[in-house]
Amino acid sequence: MSHYRAKTALPLCALPFIFFSLSVAAAEAQVKIDTQVGFHGLFRLGYPFPLRVELANLGGVAQGILEVRVWKGGPARGVDLYPVYHRRRVLLPAQSRKSFQFTIDPDSVSRPLTLTFSGAGSRWSKEIDLRRHFSAAPLLVLVTENNFLPPLPVGPTFAGPLISLALGDLPADPRAYQGVSALVFYEQSLRDLSRRQLAALEGWLSSGGRMLILGSLHYALYQEAAMSRFLPVRVAGLKRFSALPDLDRRYGKAGAPLKDLWGQAARLVEGRAVLEDGGLPILVETDRGKGKVFYLAVDVGRPPLSRWEGLPALFRDLLASLPERSPTPQARWDDTVFSQLLATPSFISAYVPVRSFFLWTLFYLGGAGAVVWGWREHRLSRRKLALCFVLLNALASLGGYLYFSRRGNVPDGVLLTATLLDGSTGGYAEAQSNVALFSTQTRAYGVLVENGWSDLEALYPRPGTAAESAVVAEEEGSATRFSFPLSEWGYRLLRIRSQSLFPLGLELEDRGDRLTLRLNNRSAKDLTECWFVVRGQSFFLGDIARGSSLVREFAREAKAPASESQRPRLDLREIRFDNRLHEVLFRHSFFPDGQGLGRWSGDGALFFGWVREASPRVWTDDGHVLAYDYTLFRVIIPLDGGGDLDEG
Repeated sequence: MSHYRAKTALPLCALPFIFFSLSVAAAEAQVKIDTQVGFHGLFRLGYPFPLRVELANLGGVAQGILEVRVWKGGPARGVDLYPVYHRRRVLLPAQSRKSFQFTIDPDSVSRPLTLTFSGAGSRWSKEIDLRRHFSAAPLLVLVTENNFLPPLPVGPTFAGPLISLALGDLPADPRAYQGVSALVFYEQSLRDLSRRQLAALEGWLSSGGRMLILGSLHYALYQEAAMSRFLPVRVAGLKRFSALPDLDRRYGKAGAPLKDLWGQAARLVEGRAVLEDGGLPILVETDRGKGKVFYLAVDVGRPPLSRWEGLPALFRDLLASLPERSPTPQARWDDTVFSQLLATPSFISAYVPVRSFFLWTLFYLGGAGAVVWGWREHRLSRRKLALCFVLLNALASLGGYLYFSRRGNVPDGVLLTATLLDGSTGGYAEAQSNVALFSTQTRAYGVLVENGWSDLEALYPRPGTAAESAVVAEEEGSATRFSFPLSEWGYRLLRIRSQSLFPLGLELEDRGDRLTLRLNNRSAKDLTECWFVVRGQSFFLGDIARGSSLVREFAREAKAPASESQRPRLDLREIRFDNRLHEVLFRHSFFPDGQGLGRWSGDGALFFGWVREASPRVWTDDGHVLAYDYTLFRVIIPLDGGGDLDEG
């Protein structure tokens, strides 16, 4: 009887555990996906934008993968459409919420974004129609404490929308700011910004952003270390200005002049004071790479300046769009360039084991020669000669197959990165990294790209299936991993842009009859095989070591040709380098035909040199993939008029 009760009690005891497991499983299946597109629902069309994804877990612990699918390519890009998957591994505690930030760069808004969270056999997805969120004009973002909005009379002077943003909503990726024309700070402390957010702001500024810092009565906020990183002045306190005649004269109208207003007393640190009063800067402008920072010392949020009639004209100058820069000739990267690389013996030797193949060929020829010698000398019978010949071929074929098919010294792939650094002001350089991954095996590959990259283009050389053309992007600390499959003897081309520091000082001084070139390599890298090209002539400068300087003089001819067509033109393809791959990249990628640089003439001067042991921006941690990196630094210097130059 007791045995029967024990048998019936076991199922009854198991029922609570069964119901508990079912309830936990049901609880784990409750994940809600919320999104915020761009800056308060807006982004600039054709530019990357931030995407905030919030996962609300209403059940138990959930672990899975959050994935955002965006479509790249299309007819405008000249390649087939292919998906890019931004993935993040997620662990959600029970009854919790977590936010994740992505930077999305679709090539078209006609296809929706697809968000998916999958894990433990469950899957939740959401689609976002981007056509409801884009703006054709650039955005103006205002960041201020306590949502206090100063009067910014942008009106018709600025075509884009004005968006007020909290400090915590600032993206931590410089690419997310590319659709922002100007960022305005007013009475805002930056001490709560993370290191990544500060680095993102600096990266955006150096690549061409514009920042406007408006002074206020709360001057202590402008003395913090985080704000001082961007301010071109040092704020000491407050000052009462009885009048600002220079500001009135430039932007004021016929009404009452500005009188009795408060502003900040500051000392100029960098840049230039556009307006000042009694030695104190009122309006300061400074360059940060390709970008600009403006500082206004007076408080526009309080009277009398807030009611001043000249305020719209002042903001028209400060918030005007940056002038369109003449596009810097960029490198070419397509199948034609890659075919030239494949035809280069030095590139072929990167994935063909020439030495092993040569030794194996010598072994086979030696064995064949021994068989022929034995036949001519009649040392062996015909039967033994035939057996030796068969054994030689069998051994050579089988051994070669086992050695080369199991890789031996043959890598799974070859990663070649060709980076072009275009020097600009402030010691910054715009980097375009052209990447080629060549495969000798059918497998999946992964490349790592340092943070700060932008404008990823994954060029697929020929149409393929969706699985073959897909690219997966995952953030891994200070880098982003891009993974994609490749077939045997297949390849994939990538193009990535970034901004980096390369402080090489270059000065040209025109003394009428002479031109003096001064170079100061303040970078941490050596430059080798440097050239200077001016007015149809090229001059070899040799190597410039890190920390060293170089001064050269060039004499100007007494009389210049009357017409532009009579000036000498230099074909840059005539310049030779010791490395064959350097020549191929220089002629077909860095200075391709069709960009006006194949033959150099006109009023511009050109300096370029190869960076020795450059820090790779793209690399792989796969030991079966060989990696080669080549970096060329160049600067194009405009010149005004004058005749030809000879070396002095």
